[in-house]
Amino acid sequence: AVVSTQSTGVRESAGTTRSRVVEEMDSAMVKIEQIRQEELESYTNFVMGLINQSGQITVERVHKLLSMLIDDSVAGLLTEDEVKAFLDKKVKQKLLCYSSGAYKKHKT
Repeated sequence: AVVSTQSTGVRESAGTTRSRVVEEMDSAMVKIEQIRQEELESYTNFVMGLINQSGQITVERVHKLLSMLIDDSVAGLLTEDEVKAFLDKKVKQKLLCYSSGAYKKHKT
């Protein structure tokens, strides 16, 4: 089947149209993920403050607190796995360390 797109007047096959739609959806999903990660990064100081106050914190606790803080934004549906990946990134950056199920400030 051949499809004519009204905006460009270009004729293309339905398969090509589907491929383009899939590519655009993939691109949009990548963009949303980038926005979510950037927004999560903006909470680094908040998380570090929590750890400074309590000495250590679990992924579940960080997730709960961030979920209350981030309600209807792009990152509003934050999962524990995303929080864990964020905290693990901070471990790799040597800002945090992980021990006995909790994250603590990295000792320099």
